[in-house]
Amino acid sequence: MMIGTSAVYFMAATTPLGDSTVSSSTVLFVPQWDGLESAPNDVVCFAGSASSLGPGIQSIYGGHGTDCSAANGCGVHIHSGSGCADTAAQGGHWYDANELSVDPWATVGYEHTNAEGYGQFTSCVHTGFDVASNPDQLVGHAFIVHNEDGSRASCGLIAAAPTDYEPDTLMADTALIPGIDDSSAAMTGSVSVLTNIHEDMADAVCYVGYAMGLEENVESFLLGTGSKQCDAPNGCGAHIHSGTGCEDKEAQGGHYYDGDTIPTDPWKLESYYKTDSLGCAALYGCVITGDGASDYDSRPFIVHKTDGGRLMCGILGAPTMAPTAKPTTKKAKKAKKKKAKKPKKKKVKKPKNN
Repeated sequence: MMIGTSAVYFMAATTPLGDSTVSSSTVLFVPQWDGLESAPNDVVCFAGSASSLGPGIQSIYGGHGTDCSAANGCGVHIHSGSGCADTAAQGGHWYDANELSVDPWATVGYEHTNAEGYGQFTSCVHTGFDVASNPDQLVGHAFIVHNEDGSRASCGLIAAAPTDYEPDTLMADTALIPGIDDSSAAMTGSVSVLTNIHEDMADAVCYVGYAMGLEENVESFLLGTGSKQCDAPNGCGAHIHSGTGCEDKEAQGGHYYDGDTIPTDPWKLESYYKTDSLGCAALYGCVITGDGASDYDSRPFIVHKTDGGRLMCGILGAPTMAPTAKPTTKKAKKAKKKKAKKPKKKKVKKPKNN
């Protein structure tokens, strides 16, 4: 089975609404899989930052605090409208209510801000819309940043990324960890890790990939369907680890993040959500790892079992070939095809182990 991954990129810059002084900059992308029929088609991922927010915020949604409890508090959302003039033009949260019974944007936002009111945010959201087949659905929608009390603070319209935009990409082919006794057939996978996706966020990292040979027909508790699978620590996890090898736990290290600047393990809930009848899973997500943990080259990427045990591992490095596994823009793909027709390590703090 040949599987390739790609992505289509977008950008949104927001400006203040009303008396607010909040502004933000965000890179968004739609992940796509070629050859993996069970992969989701409705995912939008993004990484961004905002300034002039409330200082010292610690959100209840992963920020290790009690702030942002109001509806839309500290929210960062794509809205259904195509303007910023007023709430009517901005519309409500953008998702297909016919496909999703719960608003997927309800708890998406920035988790904390510094003393100057600067905050960062990353997420991958299921919208219910088939954006994989038609990514340009995003263009023109309002992107909105909310205040701590839920009020709308800043707005801008989503646009296609410049044709020359491309994040730095590291890749890893994953395989069964040595010494793991597993009777599953061909256990393999590949992941593309996107770094420097946002010019002001060296510690924001996203990943898109797949794994094969996993337990069949898994349904994670994170889907909210009542399943209890993957609810163990690291259950169904997909994480970058702090080590430099795959041979054993000591070489692999724990989750890669800077515990001095990130109060809560950002990899805690990063996992695959389900597997199909063949044991294949789509991998995707975005996290902020902290100032002292932004050197991802040569780190192990690890896929876990449903019970949290470490199962597959691969070392991240510069892509060598297989360009279909490197995310790129749709326009860049067309330009590359057209062209083909013509003749002719910095030192970082030691992260916590988990």
